[in-house]
Amino acid sequence: MNPRITSTRHRVAVVLAITAALAITATGCASAEQGGSAGVADDEIVVGYSGYTLTNPYFAGLIRGLEEGADEYGFRLLQTNSNGDNNTQTSDIQNLVSQGADYIVVSPADASAIVPAVEAAAEAGVTVVGISDTIDSDAVTFTVAMDHVTIGEQSAQGIVDFLTEKYGEPEGEVVEMQGIAGSAAGSDRTEGFDNIISQYPGIKVVTRADGGFDTDKTFQQMSTILQAHPDIDAVMNANDSEAQGSTKAIEAAGLFKPVGDPDHIFVTGNDAPAPAIADIRANRQDMTVASNPIELAKLVMKNIADIEKGEKITGFVEWPGQIITPANIDSDEVKEYGVWADEVD
Repeated sequence: MNPRITSTRHRVAVVLAITAALAITATGCASAEQGGSAGVADDEIVVGYSGYTLTNPYFAGLIRGLEEGADEYGFRLLQTNSNGDNNTQTSDIQNLVSQGADYIVVSPADASAIVPAVEAAAEAGVTVVGISDTIDSDAVTFTVAMDHVTIGEQSAQGIVDFLTEKYGEPEGEVVEMQGIAGSAAGSDRTEGFDNIISQYPGIKVVTRADGGFDTDKTFQQMSTILQAHPDIDAVMNANDSEAQGSTKAIEAAGLFKPVGDPDHIFVTGNDAPAPAIADIRANRQDMTVASNPIELAKLVMKNIADIEKGEKITGFVEWPGQIITPANIDSDEVKEYGVWADEVD
């Protein structure tokens, strides 16, 4: 895998007044390493991680990679989790600044809402790094992430190919389960999906719903959708947690057939955590676009180490994806890319 550093994808900075400092409180899910900055050695590099979930397996992979990278390069790693709350994530970032973080790696719940905190951190002299998603600010030094538009296009193309094989031409009924509202990854994957599906007038998107990157929420949404649209042919899911929810809803409605059955409903997702890999191996899910968050996060830490050596790393670093299906999951190509779910206990 060779990540590709492209030209900076910075958007126009939004000029925002920095409000009075928020009360700084450590979140309940913060790492036990967190504490005051008084114990930080002068030559110690402190890297803070501001995340927004611990329930999604993909983010467990990110944390695993950050921890391994911190061990490899001798960094001190501080971790916070906002549980999807934008105000909490803002406080988390300010808390990391107050603890003496030299770098703050941010996975934003909302790419726009987090901008004031990111810009305040940068003004305080902290290097801000985006991980797995983009942030709407020039205050971010570099971002390592997949091209989420491409992910959406790849997922949509899988659906087009399935429908073409099923009906002899690209036609049928499709549901799109979208990601968290406000997340760049969610909106970009929808953009990619639309880029492809819009080329085929015979394919009808019967409805779209917010799955929130969450299994239970998607299950509830899909259960309702299937009552109104029991004859759908495929479901585009913004990630594999949603794919799990869609498959469970299809089963609960009595509509599940395995991959290869003439009445099978095509299900696609992204990220390739363990449940999705298990379903692909069992012919329950048609495809996922893998990301390998462990290695992605380790690259973030390597880039930080390189910056400390004097290298200049800026802009968008594109992390490559890998399509995984029941047909290729045991292929050399997939083995070379790595099935990260097999590395996480």
